[in-house]
Amino acid sequence: MPFSISPFTSHKLKPPPQDDDGKCELIGTFSLLTQALLGFICLSSLIVKRFYEYPIRRTWPVWSFDVSKQLIGALGVHVFNVILSVIKTAPGLMVLMLKYNNENGDGGDEIDDPDKDDPCDWYFLNIVFDCTIGVYILYLVFKGVNYICKRMLHITQIESGEYGDVNNPSWRAFSKQLAIYFTSLMITKFILYGLVEIFERELLWITSHILLRWLDEYPDEVEIFIVMFTIPIIMNCLQLILIDNFIRNQVWFESNKLIRFKYPNFDEETASTRQREIDEILNTEREELDGGNDHHRRSGNHKHYGSTSVNE
Repeated sequence: MPFSISPFTSHKLKPPPQDDDGKCELIGTFSLLTQALLGFICLSSLIVKRFYEYPIRRTWPVWSFDVSKQLIGALGVHVFNVILSVIKTAPGLMVLMLKYNNENGDGGDEIDDPDKDDPCDWYFLNIVFDCTIGVYILYLVFKGVNYICKRMLHITQIESGEYGDVNNPSWRAFSKQLAIYFTSLMITKFILYGLVEIFERELLWITSHILLRWLDEYPDEVEIFIVMFTIPIIMNCLQLILIDNFIRNQVWFESNKLIRFKYPNFDEETASTRQREIDEILNTEREELDGGNDHHRRSGNHKHYGSTSVNE
């Protein structure tokens, strides 16, 4: 992504310091280990979420495909965030920006702000945006991209979370849905980047002087652990759960909701009765969700749902 200097970033810069004392580093050994642990814990939250899908759970192959889309997308966004943080605070780039400021009569001696080039401030800012308004923007973009691909481009097998046989899902369907999700994610990221660029000066000032100021008195490892683990772990887990709710096949969710509503004493029934009720409700729910001609077009993707076991 080409870097552009906005009105909020084209001034108030000073030459970068000659040493790195007191600066947060995003790509050191400690940082990478912290990020790896964060990823493992976030993945665990989705595993826990699956066990709360009751009485019908997605099969492990379907769940793996759904989660894989998020993991690949999260990896892309994470790399984007780290690269952006490093680029935005790189000494060479800071010098170029300072030269630009001086040439335009906007000297770099207006403010002495050592926190301006702290990568952790940038990473924290990106995390907050990604996990709050970013989720809602992603939802809207995802729906829009799906609509264009389905209604205008007539691409098949893109109904999110539908991969055919639930025990042997289609890689072709997964690849198409992954492309749509990743495209939506990148569009969302560029939208968020634009918002940050517009309000960069104000947002970074709030981040470094208010939200993260109390970390200055602690060692760099503490700041890295807080900014890249403690805070993101809560927000990222919430983000993954919310996204999983709209990229999974809604038949699973709607069927579970209907079963719990129609059969409040579901736990007291025998296994055979439970399975028969599930089969009946799944078939009814599938027909209601599909409807008309769309049902005939997609019926092949649903034909195995009625055989889903409640004991998986």
